[in-house]
Amino acid sequence: MKKKFPAWGIVLIVLAIIALIFGVSVISPYNTMVKLDEQVTTAQANIQTQLQSRLDKINELMPSVQGVMDQEDEIYKDIAALRSNTPGITMDADGNMTIDPKASLTDLESADAASSQMVRDINVAMESYPDLKSSDVMRDFMTSVEGAENRISYAREQYNEDVQTYNSYIRSFPHNLTAGMFGFSPRDKFEASAAAQNAPTVKFD
Repeated sequence: MKKKFPAWGIVLIVLAIIALIFGVSVISPYNTMVKLDEQVTTAQANIQTQLQSRLDKINELMPSVQGVMDQEDEIYKDIAALRSNTPGITMDADGNMTIDPKASLTDLESADAASSQMVRDINVAMESYPDLKSSDVMRDFMTSVEGAENRISYAREQYNEDVQTYNSYIRSFPHNLTAGMFGFSPRDKFEASAAAQNAPTVKFD
């Protein structure tokens, strides 16, 4: 007499199929979401690093700016206000600016716009203060600021590309179901101001 396939065997097969479906539809997408989310976080940290590089250049120049500029000059006042009143930027007792380690994306956008405006203000100030324009510190600033601006621009673009990839993945079906189960939500893109998108330059002509 031919033996019947045991019921427990059928149960095991069904459970194995369910586990396989669960792994394909949930676990694999979950791991991908974690990876993409980490890429976005890393890209945001890179923006922060590059903005700090710009601030470092401005920090190095500020003693020369303060030494020659009239403190009643509107450009000087604008730089001072941007240094002390910009979200995402902190200033220590020595007057050195740093990006707040806990800065949100919105704070970084503000810091980007403000520090970009500082470079523009410095460019304008040079025309009124020949001693500033001819200083070695200013020349060092000029040679390094272009590279810093290019790196910031690239970091912004890379961040937005990573956000686009992540958002598209978690919004597509059936990944959106897994995203909802584990709390993955869309990330905001970096919105650079119109002025910040056009890299400021320091001119000696």
